[in-house]
Amino acid sequence: MDELEDKTGKVKRRVDELKKIKSGKDSGQIFCIPFSDYPKLSQSVPGVVPGMIQMVTASSGVGKTQVTKALYVRQPLEYALKHNINLKIFYFALEESEQEFIDTMICNFISSRCNIQMDILTLQGFRQKSLDQNLMDLIDSHIDDVETLLEKVEIIDSVYNPTGIYKYCRDYADKNGTHLYEDKEFIKTKIDKNFDSPTYNKKITVKEKIKVYDRYVPDDPNAFTIVIVDHISLLASEKIKDTGQMMNQHQTMAQWSTNYALKQITKHWNWAVVNVIQQEQSGEKEQFTNKGESIQKKTEPSLAGFANNKELQRDAKVVIGVYSPDRYGFDDYHGYDIRRFRDCFRGFKILKNRFGPPNKYFHYLFDGATNRFKELPKADDSNELVMYELAADKLLGRTSSPRKPKNFGN
Repeated sequence: MDELEDKTGKVKRRVDELKKIKSGKDSGQIFCIPFSDYPKLSQSVPGVVPGMIQMVTASSGVGKTQVTKALYVRQPLEYALKHNINLKIFYFALEESEQEFIDTMICNFISSRCNIQMDILTLQGFRQKSLDQNLMDLIDSHIDDVETLLEKVEIIDSVYNPTGIYKYCRDYADKNGTHLYEDKEFIKTKIDKNFDSPTYNKKITVKEKIKVYDRYVPDDPNAFTIVIVDHISLLASEKIKDTGQMMNQHQTMAQWSTNYALKQITKHWNWAVVNVIQQEQSGEKEQFTNKGESIQKKTEPSLAGFANNKELQRDAKVVIGVYSPDRYGFDDYHGYDIRRFRDCFRGFKILKNRFGPPNKYFHYLFDGATNRFKELPKADDSNELVMYELAADKLLGRTSSPRKPKNFGN
């Protein structure tokens, strides 16, 4: 930092930065990748914002990964292609393989573009019958399109520990920008080891200059980088530098989220980080009482329900909880007929939100086979809702009436 800049007031410097932001915005510069396909959600959470951590949390098997791919992979990819954005996504897949990731993206792409249903298990050969040849031909005809879409995604399925993930990202940062340091002067007390000094072997005060990390300057100021770790409870332990002892799971998760993602990657590099985190298993148990609403509240995801390290909620600016009322056998959720939607319904609950009030709910038709979500109209809008109910019937292959309502003892 030069002398002239040092004398400039910090408020003046920040106002100058804000003027540049306004000028860039007026000229079409992108400061956020919006959730364009989810307009209701985007009114609460604008989208993927650089320089912050967002989190997705849910119980096991509810759809954390599907939501993450929809909001933080597919949405940014489509937007980047449309607006010619220099986007890079690092997807650290701690649970699935690179092949599984690509398969889900193929199914999602073909289903979205061609408006057809494609089952990933059939694609992978796990069903009794093989994939219809017409569908395989359709995939073949769209290989280049999917390749183009995934050019901006690097899927890493062999790096598991926090420092390994950080070094992987740091290598890319080094090659695509410059890390700047500044000299800071510190006053230290130490023992004088100079034999010729009159203060030999006595405590003395000295001034030392140490290089301190200042900021990161990317080669392309308009570049947009997203780091996704799915999910962080699966991070591998590593040694504590000072003691040589192995970190426990709580420490391992904090090493990645707090020490690397928060204090370095988002703060200094201005990258976006998405941490996927499991809800603790105790929160997944059915808890039946005579009050249906209280039952649902107890089974919804929460900040207190973070598995293995609840303090990580402090690192995030946005936390989205994903919920499936059908898992607990509920017939109704916020006025929606869950007997009709069954597992094709998902609720998003904004558990934490820098951009507005938390505890807002959003409701979706969910196609798990192709990783697609569609925002539902209001529960009392029966005319608009009927087409989504029919879509759920089709997804479920329903040939009979929905199940009978459960009796909770009322």
